[in-house]
Amino acid sequence: MQRILNCRTSDFTKPASSGELRQAIIASEGRTIMAEVAAGAAPLYGEVTNGELLCAFGADLLLVKGMDCRTQAIQGCRDLQHFKQLTGRMVGVSLEVLADEAEDNPRACNLANFAQVADADFFCLTAYDKPGVTAQRVCHALKQIRAQTDKMILVAKFYAAGLAPAEEYASFIAAGADGAVVPAPASCRGASEARVEAALSAIRQAGGIAITTISSSQEGADEETIRQIGLASKRCGADLFNFGDAGVAGMADPQAVYTLSMAVRGRRHTWVRMAASLAR
Repeated sequence: MQRILNCRTSDFTKPASSGELRQAIIASEGRTIMAEVAAGAAPLYGEVTNGELLCAFGADLLLVKGMDCRTQAIQGCRDLQHFKQLTGRMVGVSLEVLADEAEDNPRACNLANFAQVADADFFCLTAYDKPGVTAQRVCHALKQIRAQTDKMILVAKFYAAGLAPAEEYASFIAAGADGAVVPAPASCRGASEARVEAALSAIRQAGGIAITTISSSQEGADEETIRQIGLASKRCGADLFNFGDAGVAGMADPQAVYTLSMAVRGRRHTWVRMAASLAR
């Protein structure tokens, strides 16, 4: 697989192993953008899905969040495969790690739900600051999913207090993740460049993709704020930039995606990504 910057729809429709996709991201040298789409949110404009909007403004990868794995319902389209066809991108699925297997929760990270979405292009195990949702619990869930697939798996563990110690992010890579997600500088309380850089460095030293995310409603911030957060993330060594779904209508503000893209990779790669036909 060539670097993400050079991939087009014909490349994104081919299955990729974790190693292939990881290397395609790393080879893009900190110029890959992923954006989340809340499956249950009505599209901002009824004529297109939110995923299509995000791609039109420069997103390289899409991550569907909060999807019922049994129905695969995504507002504005039929299901996961239809969503992929409409956007022409690699589409991942976020599974939430809970304190137990939560077999009755169709959005939880467990083997039954994973089996329903195993044909997604990649996965993100997302864990929030809830009782029983420890780093050890995340690693246990990660090992279960890793045993089922050779596709890319990311881990996003969030804390109300801010960043975790750098070694915790590295532990996810040791447990089988291909990348770990860290709050971007200034995106949460205490997220200084020094602390973010230390976390990203630990991830990369462990062999993983270093990812920063704007997931604290700053997905809808003004352009200068987005620009500064993006440049700070790049200074810290991020391989991949992620936008959460709390901007507008269950996605980042599309203008924010464009602003970040222009800041971290310039007009050439931004406009080519925006303009490239799905027929390529």
